[in-house]
Amino acid sequence: MSLAVISIMLALSGAEPATADQSAPGTTYTSAKTLAALQQCLTDKLSDIGEVVAVKMEDNTTTLLVRDNPAGPMTIDLAPPKVTVTSRFIEGSQKLVRDCL
Repeated sequence: MSLAVISIMLALSGAEPATADQSAPGTTYTSAKTLAALQQCLTDKLSDIGEVVAVKMEDNTTTLLVRDNPAGPMTIDLAPPKVTVTSRFIEGSQKLVRDCL
């Protein structure tokens, strides 16, 4: 709870936090790859940890859902140049995501 309050206060003040938790939901990365290349790489790599389902959105973005993992599902929004993990990372998936960027 206090972390949320601190984050809001930092956002309102315009300051950046000293250290960002790169495994937290909402982690955003930047990639020079195309949507198709990101989707293919992430699907290939993440299929080792669960079933990957892609949902194409009307705004030319894609959401990947990694499911059938004991740790629960994971979602990733692909909107190049941004790649946003909108859920918590499944163990071992953070490196796989970074490898595809």
